[in-house]
Amino acid sequence: MMKTLKRLLAGVAVAASLFSLSAPASATLTDWYLNSSGVGGVGSAVLVHDYLDLTGTAYVHNTFSSATDFTFNEVGSFLSLTADGTTLLNPMLTAKFVGTGSGTVGGALNFTPGGTLNVFSGVTDIGTFTLEAGSATLNAGTVLPNGAISFIFKANSLVAGYFFDSAGTDLSTLLASPGGLVMGFATTNVILGNTADVPGGLVTDYNSAFGTSFGTVTANSTTDLSLSNNGQFRLAVPEPSMLSLFGIALLGLGFLTRRKFKI
Repeated sequence: MMKTLKRLLAGVAVAASLFSLSAPASATLTDWYLNSSGVGGVGSAVLVHDYLDLTGTAYVHNTFSSATDFTFNEVGSFLSLTADGTTLLNPMLTAKFVGTGSGTVGGALNFTPGGTLNVFSGVTDIGTFTLEAGSATLNAGTVLPNGAISFIFKANSLVAGYFFDSAGTDLSTLLASPGGLVMGFATTNVILGNTADVPGGLVTDYNSAFGTSFGTVTANSTTDLSLSNNGQFRLAVPEPSMLSLFGIALLGLGFLTRRKFKI
């Protein structure tokens, strides 16, 4: 008989060897540029020293195969309002995440490769990314208020005129290079909402993504979770002398869920 798990703290640091096919690995971009309007090129872009900030919500539906093992489907909707915590983006960016995975109560969460992240400026889909890997370690009974989870995505497409490296090179031109462009997505302080209806927009997105027809969904901290979250994402590209290499090193901060499991 297991005790009720009142809190799950997820923590993971994505090491440099996660994707490295051979050392040395490429470094994350610093002092890159984002022109969120797509007009005016790099001259009208915001300088991003390190990362873009994210806030948003997510809906997770768990399906249990036993008292301890489950699979999950997730949809998330995010806003990016600032760079490096201070510089406002005008216009802001939005993003949608769709992913699946599996987990064990008191154990690990693993996201299935192939999930998608779409980044929008207004109604324009300026970047599509495919999940390469994502995982977390779950620890029950902790008193800490947060943990960590990290994702690695690879860019499938970027619209020209939005993303630039420190030299002003449009990152959309690098997608055909061996290794392409990768992005690290780290969510912080992801907190399970109180028992309440999941936002209707997320339910609609979930139905569209997974072919279901859910109506009103009430978060119950077991099979259905409503999450609020904030975080950041970073970019990395292969260095010119290492185009045959593929790697990234990221440290993700913060993933907190409070779920109750009873058997």
